[in-house]
Amino acid sequence: MFIGFIVGLPLIVGVFFTLFPNPDFEQDIATSMKLALQASAYYGVPGGVLMVGIFIQGMVSDVYKQAKTYPVRFNRQRREVCYVDSTTHRVLIVPWERVVAWVSNNQSVTPYGATRQYCFGMGLEDEAQDRVQFVLIPQFSDAHALGLWTAIRNYMEEGVLVDAPDPWLSALGVVFTEDELKPYEGLHTFEIERLGARFMGRLDDAGGHLSAEERERYGYSKRTPWPLRWWYVRRVLSFWKMPYLLAEWGHRKGRPTFPDQVQRWSEPLPPEQWVPPSPALQKANQQVRFAMDKQGAAFSAACKEAGLH
Repeated sequence: MFIGFIVGLPLIVGVFFTLFPNPDFEQDIATSMKLALQASAYYGVPGGVLMVGIFIQGMVSDVYKQAKTYPVRFNRQRREVCYVDSTTHRVLIVPWERVVAWVSNNQSVTPYGATRQYCFGMGLEDEAQDRVQFVLIPQFSDAHALGLWTAIRNYMEEGVLVDAPDPWLSALGVVFTEDELKPYEGLHTFEIERLGARFMGRLDDAGGHLSAEERERYGYSKRTPWPLRWWYVRRVLSFWKMPYLLAEWGHRKGRPTFPDQVQRWSEPLPPEQWVPPSPALQKANQQVRFAMDKQGAAFSAACKEAGLH
């Protein structure tokens, strides 16, 4: 019975994620299960199981690859971007305002169906070698890719707020735990999402002792266990804590130590030595903000109007 369950699990999961697509961070696993279902239709259950095994092996190898890859570093005081080649360890530093970024998507068709891939890319001009160094980062959707670029731009142009809590959260009395403030996904994310599912069902609010009629009378939302139940179903069908274990393992593997040149480049500068944005960029930023705030234009349309792409 146990062997039958293991063999049939990819089919069960594939059917579930095909009928109930889920945008959570186990999206890659959902995609692999769909492909496993499609492969099983052609090659039987062993083909589906083999497809899942190949995908899991790919995730594990990605963790090893990431541990040897230098992250791209942005220095807003110098207004420069640093890229280090993971093979040659050669350092490339380019001005921030000469970085070219784009969002792309493409659709690939296989005998098992069609899939769509999204990507955020940057081009860094390497004048010494007369070529362009491309940085390609897969994303879940166009919105995720555009959001990543917006976050980078906001950091380089506006900076980040340090020790400045959101006034709305402060007014509501919301205090984040240490796990919720961690800047990465891992085993702690499992419990955070479980508590989030309980919150969606209003299972832990102050009106837990009230009857349904009393909750309605006092203005409490209706309690329901279904968000938590569906959360458990998704966890079982996505191999329980496996995605979180892989994320935790990837975080603990870490990244390689930057060369001394990059560490010196990363040291903070006195405020009087900070490089200001060029007048042309300041004018373009004003045009983008005006188009978005006053004219209601989307970000991409506002950039076109400012001549940025």
